[in-house]
Amino acid sequence: MPFFLPFALGGLALAALGLKRVLEGQSPRSAFPEGTGAHAAWQRHQQALSTLRATRQRVNALALRYSERQERARLDTVEPFRALLARLERWEHASAAQVLTPGGHAALQALPEGPAPRATRQAWAVLGVGTPASSSLAAVLTWLEKGWLSEEEPPVVVDGVSLFAAASEGSATGPEAAQALEAAREGLGRVVAFLEALHTRLSALDARVATLHGRASVQLAYLDPASFDEDPAEPRERLLRLGHLMSALAEALRQPALEPNGALAPLPEPLAE
Repeated sequence: MPFFLPFALGGLALAALGLKRVLEGQSPRSAFPEGTGAHAAWQRHQQALSTLRATRQRVNALALRYSERQERARLDTVEPFRALLARLERWEHASAAQVLTPGGHAALQALPEGPAPRATRQAWAVLGVGTPASSSLAAVLTWLEKGWLSEEEPPVVVDGVSLFAAASEGSATGPEAAQALEAAREGLGRVVAFLEALHTRLSALDARVATLHGRASVQLAYLDPASFDEDPAEPRERLLRLGHLMSALAEALRQPALEPNGALAPLPEPLAE
């Protein structure tokens, strides 16, 4: 199931100290005596929270690293290629339609121009370069970046699990607490599995962009627009090779790891192999 933001969470509240501990990743004290089933359920719930925090941090670190690679690939190869193609079109040596694949042409046109501030790039690793975060994903992306959960903000729901509600069960008391803690722990486990799948997608996209960036950079360095005036056949062949590489790179940069509704996006070939 995708991320979504329900209209109301309904009835959930934490004491100020409990909320602070959730936000800071600290464990509240167990309300149950050691050796009881409820205390064991509380311990399992705390371990699930710890696993969730560590997994979120891994995803956030990879997303940050990948967004930096996206920006380098865009500035190092996409921008110079655009300038090269513009010169060749002015001299009537080649056109974008001749050099790029249809999908690559559309992807290249959708990529923004010029350097982008880090705040703008925040969602690019997850949603694709140039794709802004939708309102339904804003809270999720903020949580992925900062780890903040609050009852006062729009609730973050992942795979049907309200993270604030699941995290706050550590403060549960009463005869039904053990059952509630187990349900919350299972939900947190589903979130971890979702984040692991997201991490896998980001890793594959990062590796794909790194490979294409390196190959395109080499091809770009050996292509001089002036060489078309001497013997256009040989540089045209290299231009076509570069065009296919740049098409693949542009499409990879635009490839999301999540759909706009928050569902995991399928990996295209050859990333799915």
